[in-house]
Parts: sequence; C-alpha cells; structure tokens
Amino acid sequence: MRGAADLRRLRDAVAADMAGADVAHDLGHLDRVAGLAARLAVREGHDGFVAAVAAYVHDHHRAAEARLGRVVAPAECRDEARDALRRGGIPAELWEPVLDAVEATGRYSFSAGDRGPAPPAAAAAIAACLHDADMLDAMGATGIARAFAYGGAIGEPLWDPAAPPSSDGYRSGPTGSVIAHFHEKLLRLRGELRTAAGREMGGRRHAALEQFLHRFREEWIDAHDDAGTAPPAP
Repeated sequence: MRGAADLRRLRDAVAADMAGADVAHDLGHLDRVAGLAARLAVREGHDGFVAAVAAYVHDHHRAAEARLGRVVAPAECRDEARDALRRGGIPAELWEPVLDAVEATGRYSFSAGDRGPAPPAAAAAIAACLHDADMLDAMGATGIARAFAYGGAIGEPLWDPAAPPSSDGYRSGPTGSVIAHFHEKLLRLRGELRTAAGREMGGRRHAALEQFLHRFREEWIDAHDDAGTAPPAP
C-alpha cells in the first residue's frame, strides 16, 4: 500500500537536499506542489501518488542553482533526484517514470523559448499535473507571498517606476521590482496551464493576483498623488 507514510519518508530524504534552495523553492513549496499535483492527477484520472512523488523531487535543480550560481536544467540533477527516491524508499519501478515526468516539466517551462520535443507518453500526463501544480503555487495569495518573500531575499524594491515591466516578458533572474515580476510572469501563468482541473483552479488564483495589483496601484497613488509613476493596471 502506498500512502502518506511513504511520502513522509521521501519528504524527510529530500529535506536535506533542499536546505540550500532559495526561499521560493523551499520544503514548504514542495509540500504545496505535492498536494496540488496529487489532487490534479486524481481529478484528471491519473495516479495521485506518483504525481506527489514527482513533486518532491522536481526542484533538485533549484538547490544546484543556489550552489553553482547558474541556471540548471532538471535533467542535470537526475542522479540526485534518483538518489532521493532511493533514500526515501520509493519502489524502484517508479523511479524512471517519475524522473521522466520531472524532466518533461522542463519542456513546459514558462521561460523557455524552445520547449523541445514532446515528453515521453508515459510521463506526459503526470508532467502536466506537476507543471500545473508548480504554476498554481506561483498564483493567488500563495504566489503573492512567495513573490515578496523572494524579492525581499534578493533586495528587490516593491515597485520602481524607473524600471517598468519588460515588454519582452519573463526572463530568469532578478527583475526591476516585485510588481514588475507580477506583470512579466505571474499574470501570464494562467495561459500556461495544461490541465482542465488546473485551469479551473488557476482562474480563481489569477483573479486574486489582479485584485491585489489593483489595490497596490490605488495605494501607490494615495501615497504619491501621482498616477504617472504608479504600476500599470493588470
């Protein structure tokens, strides 16, 4: 029988691996993505346990990025993720399907200009659920909290009128401000969702982002008496 105890063992194994990851990709993020991925997978008619397992090992490349100071693709950390599955007591027959799904999410990457070939058929369904869970955690109230936690960690201002959102959209790395990041990436995530269940959840979370940005713009104008320097409306 596979269940919560198996996921707790895997979580314990992954916890040490993710100790060096940034604040937006910490163990709490993995917990939320695992829960969302399992829920989406069940609603889409797939294996919720496999989706949750994939979620717990989907961000090993983030810890590697923190160590190496460069962008790292999930495929580069396949061995580390496999070792976490082994230490977590996940049955060996699940390792390759899980790792294929994790790598396939890289082909769905929001920031990637070329997504490459389609993921393997066996991994595609779980990859779509994992991808959507990851995107959903960057939306809504949780996404707002993560954006400001990360922005604070790297010293980004809330909003800088001299650094408006890029017309080129999202690129990896720091942006001009946390509010600019909303416009460059977070508001675009709804259009990236792959599953029907994910799109349903995403609609509510997208609305929360828009509501927040409207309020932030209003309060900026209240404080500065200057609509010209306020961030754009969503």
